[in-house]
Amino acid sequence: MKPNLQTGQLTAWVERGVALFCLGTLIPAAFGAAAQIPFLAPWWTITIGGGIVVTSIGMMIFSFLGRRLRAWALVYVALVSIGLITWPIAWQSSAPATSSPWLWVCLGVAAVCLAVTSGTAWGFGYAIAAGLLFAVVRMTPSGQGAPLLGAVQDMIVLVMNSSVVIVALGVVGNAFKSLDEIEYASQREATAAAIDEALLEERHRLDGIVHDEVMTTLVAAAQNPNDALVATQAQRAVDRLAEAEAPAEARLPVTGDQLTWLVTDVVSALVPQAKVTSSLDELAVPQQVASTLGMVVREVALNVAKHSNATNVEVRLTSPTPGEVLISFADDGVGFDPEQVPKRRLGLQVSVVYRMWAIGGHAEILSKPGRGTTVNLSWGSTGELPKVTYEPEVKEHRPRRMPEIPELTRPSLVRLVWIVVVLQFLLGWTSLDRVTTAWPVFLAQVLAVLATLLTLRRSEQNPMKASSAIMVVGLLMGLTLLVQSVLPRGDWPGYATWHSTVVMVLLVAVLVRGQERIAWIGVGLYAMVSAVWAITQGLGAGDVLRVGFGPFSWMLVAQLLQTWMIEMADRMGASRRSSAAANKAIAQSFSKMVLRDVWLTQLRAQVGPLLNRIADTNYDLTEAERDACLSQESRLRDAMRAGNLVTELTSDAIEVARGRGVDVRLVDSRGTRLPEDVRVALTQHLGRLLTDSNTKRVVARAAPEGYEDVVTVLAVREDGTSELVGLDARGQVNTR
Repeated sequence: MKPNLQTGQLTAWVERGVALFCLGTLIPAAFGAAAQIPFLAPWWTITIGGGIVVTSIGMMIFSFLGRRLRAWALVYVALVSIGLITWPIAWQSSAPATSSPWLWVCLGVAAVCLAVTSGTAWGFGYAIAAGLLFAVVRMTPSGQGAPLLGAVQDMIVLVMNSSVVIVALGVVGNAFKSLDEIEYASQREATAAAIDEALLEERHRLDGIVHDEVMTTLVAAAQNPNDALVATQAQRAVDRLAEAEAPAEARLPVTGDQLTWLVTDVVSALVPQAKVTSSLDELAVPQQVASTLGMVVREVALNVAKHSNATNVEVRLTSPTPGEVLISFADDGVGFDPEQVPKRRLGLQVSVVYRMWAIGGHAEILSKPGRGTTVNLSWGSTGELPKVTYEPEVKEHRPRRMPEIPELTRPSLVRLVWIVVVLQFLLGWTSLDRVTTAWPVFLAQVLAVLATLLTLRRSEQNPMKASSAIMVVGLLMGLTLLVQSVLPRGDWPGYATWHSTVVMVLLVAVLVRGQERIAWIGVGLYAMVSAVWAITQGLGAGDVLRVGFGPFSWMLVAQLLQTWMIEMADRMGASRRSSAAANKAIAQSFSKMVLRDVWLTQLRAQVGPLLNRIADTNYDLTEAERDACLSQESRLRDAMRAGNLVTELTSDAIEVARGRGVDVRLVDSRGTRLPEDVRVALTQHLGRLLTDSNTKRVVARAAPEGYEDVVTVLAVREDGTSELVGLDARGQVNTR
């Protein structure tokens, strides 16, 4: 499962903003309802009106308690919908209403609530349905008996306003989903890089011990078997290996990615044709468990390599339940009857079954002759794993900064602003009959275009210039005064006040672009100018509140969302720094585990008995053991200088071939790991050459990156003929 940190936090903050807006809409709704409540049925006022108030308060409380709002939002949507449907029935006066139903302020909020909690498609669908129904209600006496044009305008505004908010939230939500994916991928890359760096450091450390202590001891023992100095040197090599194996730090839990790396490395070294897949993204197991799993996996892979004759091998790492690890091996080899295997066979009983039992796990072996073999290794945590957290050593004071919106969202948001502006222009054109003179309206729209161009100019730069923000505020105040100069006296002019939405949208854009103070000054100026106009026009307190509440409510919600986004950006930065520290510490712990429990285990099994005999001053090496010293030294040299070209089984074949007098030379000029298809093809090809009694000489070379042939293999036979084979990146063989 991929992490969902940013989108999860964004959803919580958006729900808080919606809850706040629901609560805020109660203010203008209360003024509208005050004049209409005497004409509404008491049952309607108590159930619908009271229910909306209680639900709005409940959403606010639950959102700040960190609870999800889906149930509350659905109740809010249901109450608003039922209220709109039953409005004509609840209207008790025989005279037409003098204003539109106060529920109109709740319809758009209901659409946004539904979009946030149930998906944008539901929000859009509800906005359209509510807009159509509201238009019908508006044409009834209970809805003021509006003409068709006025009802259509109401519908357009309702659908448009809610759709703009829904689209904006959807764009930002998708942006943060993309950010989540990018963040997840970068964390995976950072984790992998930390592991690679730590493993490389430990590998160099081990190679130093192998070269300086082990290999020199083996060569010296082969040449001077009875020299006391060689015995001392061998004892020093044994001690150095013991020192490297001793844990010097607390063993931190192993992550799912690290366990996957461990299994892949162990399996590919023995069974290159195996395909390893993993879904252990969110998992941590104790290091001693991971170490045992690595040993058991190695034993299973060794059995597959030696006995199965399998062509296809699949290894899957899954977590069926939280905290559980399941490693499944499946091959299409010869198979066997598990019941016929003696219980004393160490390979299965001790190395697999008992080791899994010792860590509280279980090993299941399923096989039939001729039908392949499946081995399931399962382990589940019995308690809560230790949680290790890391804080950066230095906590810097970081200035407040603007959140960065991904580049893909900016064109969408720019288009959204233009759509709002153009639709408001259309509303203004359809309301020209409500103004005293038309030309100031068109001049105001020219100023609106200039303000929009200036606001969106170089939108990728944050913050925008203060001079540009001031010019935008000046243009908006100018177009406001122009529109207000031609509005009728003593009457609310409806959509002739189209400019208010344009002003709010552009001021919010100025806020988002980093000029908060100037944006709030603009809101204050607009509210003051509009309130003065409403008072001088003889409008009521409700209309005065309406022209002042809108800008402040929009700006307040935008400010809260931006503040939360800034907080989230700061948390992301802190999370990255903490993750980097944790990655480094855990990767170092993991690399030391690999050194101790994988590489040193293999090395001890390979040369440990020889070193102990050499260190024993009372023991005389036989001729065969002296030859074994040279053979083991060659094997270690191959692994150190040409690790890309050999596996454990290939090393066995090389050792046998060299014992027959075959000249085997390996050259690794590649800086990265060979593709798995190439490793599989190379293992098969070298296996055939090394077991062929006519082979006299083999030279294998891994080419640097960029060559068409990733690996070339030259074989010389006893009769003097030779063959040069190249392997491309897909493992295809090209014979020359």
